[in-house]
Amino acid sequence: MKRPMRRAALALAAGMAALGTVGTVGIGSASAAPTITAPTVVGTIQEAGKGVPASLKRGQTVYLTMYYRQESRDTLVPESFGLGLFNMKAPGQGQLRGISATWWNQVTHRWENAGQYAPEGDLLFSLPNTPRVKVASGTLAHVYVRITFGRAAFAGQWHFIPRVNGYTLLTSKGVQDWANLDETSRKQYTSTLR
Repeated sequence: MKRPMRRAALALAAGMAALGTVGTVGIGSASAAPTITAPTVVGTIQEAGKGVPASLKRGQTVYLTMYYRQESRDTLVPESFGLGLFNMKAPGQGQLRGISATWWNQVTHRWENAGQYAPEGDLLFSLPNTPRVKVASGTLAHVYVRITFGRAAFAGQWHFIPRVNGYTLLTSKGVQDWANLDETSRKQYTSTLR
């Protein structure tokens, strides 16, 4: 391999490791290209929601129940939840202008503010590290979220995408399984703010 290509391949592998990509990055001899192995998929996770009305008015609060169920050989330990929230008429980095959100923390048993408002339209809700919530395969679990659309929120059609944002999988022995779940069944909902 020519030296610039090898440097690029090493930079790619280092970059993926820095981003926290799950999987194995192996770098062989000086003449071998890096090998990147995709993580094992051990099951599926379905993510859905209930409570998004067909239309909204400024000042209205949406009470959303985010549901999730995983089917795998493992136990799911959710670490954070997310709600993708975007409007095609809003600027890319100003999606959440005029929007506030709280969620029912099932560990602390109280309403808490969203942990992060990403400007491109993601609300994030992080669970504390202890005690850990554990969801067995086949169990339907949920999270309650309240989203208020204030006067400054952009009018038009809003898209809601509920998801489990971060999780760990535990084997039957309680050991972390470095695998993933297939997330292709995530639902999306729409509502029009007038």
